[in-house]
Amino acid sequence: MDWNRAGGDLFGRPIEATESLPVAGEGPRLMPLSQPFAEAVAAAAERHGLDPKLLHALVLTESAYRPDARSPAGAGGLTQLMPATALELGVRDRFDPVENLMGGADYLARQIVRFGDLRLALAAYNAGPGRVARLGRIPEIAETRAYVATVVDCYLALTAGRRLTSSRQCASVEGGR
Repeated sequence: MDWNRAGGDLFGRPIEATESLPVAGEGPRLMPLSQPFAEAVAAAAERHGLDPKLLHALVLTESAYRPDARSPAGAGGLTQLMPATALELGVRDRFDPVENLMGGADYLARQIVRFGDLRLALAAYNAGPGRVARLGRIPEIAETRAYVATVVDCYLALTAGRRLTSSRQCASVEGGR
């Protein structure tokens, strides 16, 4: 399957709020771009003991469901895995959605186990576990603080059944950023 074309012309144009569709069953209500990945997100979340809504929130924040997404820092794919992290997790192709989702879910689950706190785990996912372990708190890095707030807000929004078309819509669920 060509994952980059799976959303039709939706990758090249803004998504309207009225286009939001539910993920299969009673799952989170997300933009149409998430639809091709809904089963893979659910499978990765289940395999690694995560709430699928949390993994959806992470993917929405990291890549907006663009499997070809690349960051200036070198992260890539739906969950924005760095090359060294992907290698450590056994992910051979960071741009293969299934491999990337499995790797990202595995990495997030490891951080949750290590830190025992969702916010610290998300900070470790974004800024690196070594930095969070040294500090014992979320680093004073604006990007990391905004990232943690956005993922948590998106997770809360999805848990509350809100329809999301962008991570920007997640602000203010828990008081904003």
